[in-house]
Amino acid sequence: MTDAISQLNKPVTPATVSAEKPKQAAPEAPAAEAPKIERRADEFVLSAQAEKELSSAEFDEVLVSRIKTAIAEGNYPVDAKKVAEKFVALESMIYGK
Repeated sequence: MTDAISQLNKPVTPATVSAEKPKQAAPEAPAAEAPKIERRADEFVLSAQAEKELSSAEFDEVLVSRIKTAIAEGNYPVDAKKVAEKFVALESMIYGK
């Protein structure tokens, strides 16, 4: 029997089987302590123009409150077909198809 790919047409020799249990390696000594990484929260800073626009923005506070509540309670309806269509449109923009 030959294995033309990995053995370059040399005969394949079967592995030997031993009844002995394989020796387990001794447990390794603990590695040096890894340096501790300081975790910081992300920060988002709006420009002065964005702050100005937000201060004068008009929106339906009651509607926003209802949507926030529905999302928090897990009752916000999601139309899977519309979500899929948006993903297709986004991928078309990214990949130009």
